[in-house]
Amino acid sequence: MLVLLSYFLGPSPMELCFWPGAVVMMFIASLTATLVTGSGRSAWFVGVLELMAYLVFAMTLYMLPPRS
Repeated sequence: MLVLLSYFLGPSPMELCFWPGAVVMMFIASLTATLVTGSGRSAWFVGVLELMAYLVFAMTLYMLPPRS
């Protein structure tokens, strides 16, 4: 929706192109969220698993930022 609105509201249109690393991170994040919420039960190590995945994403983006 924001991409379409950027043609009318923004100074320049937004592009909808992602670098491959972002696509992989979104896939892993959605897979992890599906595994966490799929069973309807949770434990502390499941939360730690999700936090570790996001920590790895943050470190990856800090060490290897996407090319502009």
